[in-house]
Amino acid sequence: MWRGDAIKGEHETTKPRNHETRAGVAPSSWFASLTRGLLVVLAVSTPALPALHETTWADVAAPMQALLEARGVGRDSFSAYVADVRRRDLERVRDGDLDHLVYYALQSSFFTHLPAVEPAAGAKAFAEHATIPRPVLDRFTAFESALRERAHDARLSYFREIVERERASGTPLPRLLSEQYARAMRSLYEKEFAAAADAYQRRGLSTDTSVEAGYVVYLGLAALHALEPERRVRRVLVVGPGLDLAPRTGLVEVGDPQSYQPFALVDALVGVGLADRTALRVRALDINPRVTDWITRAHGTRPRLSLVSSIAEREGVRFTADYREYFTTVGRIVGAERPIARAIPGHLAKSIQLAAGVTDAIDATTADIVVDRLDERFDLAVVTNVFPYLSDRDLLLAITNIVAMLAPGGVLLHNESRPLVAEATHALGLPLMHSRSAVIATVDGAKAPLYDAVWLHRVP
Repeated sequence: MWRGDAIKGEHETTKPRNHETRAGVAPSSWFASLTRGLLVVLAVSTPALPALHETTWADVAAPMQALLEARGVGRDSFSAYVADVRRRDLERVRDGDLDHLVYYALQSSFFTHLPAVEPAAGAKAFAEHATIPRPVLDRFTAFESALRERAHDARLSYFREIVERERASGTPLPRLLSEQYARAMRSLYEKEFAAAADAYQRRGLSTDTSVEAGYVVYLGLAALHALEPERRVRRVLVVGPGLDLAPRTGLVEVGDPQSYQPFALVDALVGVGLADRTALRVRALDINPRVTDWITRAHGTRPRLSLVSSIAEREGVRFTADYREYFTTVGRIVGAERPIARAIPGHLAKSIQLAAGVTDAIDATTADIVVDRLDERFDLAVVTNVFPYLSDRDLLLAITNIVAMLAPGGVLLHNESRPLVAEATHALGLPLMHSRSAVIATVDGAKAPLYDAVWLHRVP
């Protein structure tokens, strides 16, 4: 997520990525179905994937055990805690899918010419009146028609699958839309207007992703190369790469939904001199099977990536020269630039046709980073816009699992400013190598520009 008080954009991974049961939580039949689906994915993929292990108390280093015990999780309660996390996170995956469905129905210009409804404005109106406004109901009606009549649009296909899943659990579409609109608007109001400190930790797990997230990763990797010019990276773990299905705000429909963070990461590693493209291997780990399925299907193909800035320049909002330069060059190492489908006023936009062999270097695993770890070691782990979705206890365990997957001398790169990350990495013996912030855009009259930050920690 981008920092700055004038513009609030989101790159949420399963990201990134645990909340208490709320109204509208998945029925038990859906929960069982998704659990079986995840098991099938893992079982089918087992021959090609490293082993996936559920974390045990014995896997947790003593200093982290002490931090967890101070937060109410100990040896005797650990197994129950892991089971509860897994249950809650699967519920949050469902909530995240349904959030995207609502945001798409409110904003898309593909299936209707009705005016878009800005979600934050809808959240404020719903909090004040507790009713669904007529413009929203009209868009829902148009959305229902589009699901029936437009069979070949990729985004609608995703949402049709979600709707069919819910219908199989006994929830017809009109009721689904009204119930999930109310839930999503309450959650959004809590974040945008009530400023709840733990709003991210209780909301659905979004698959949002953005080009801007790659900028701060690029800067962090450039710093790593400057600090250690001889370092070479061959194995990379990226946690919560996301899928650009339908963001909370500023939906831009250019191209099909895609996961582009792994490709931007390859582009950056090779571009700054840390990796040889032919020797580089990337493992993407995400809790949402929609993300990992897309990456798996892309394997061996040459998809065209549509890169669009998640924010737009307008009066008083200007991109920095450094960010513009990054956007201009990103993708040139992994592919060839092609014309974008259409102009998008205010946004930076371009299309990249991936080169042959790029997708062959990227594999994906469906897993929950809080309670799962792979039997694989990496030179680098990249985690952006994932940690904000985790409670303190879950954050400690996620860091434990990530560090356990790093090889000696490996590096953790993240953009989470919570002091607990520093406490956890110190407890695990990972000194801070480097940190910096980067301005993405300036905003006239704001207290701060739109910016992000990056931290690098090295395993001994």
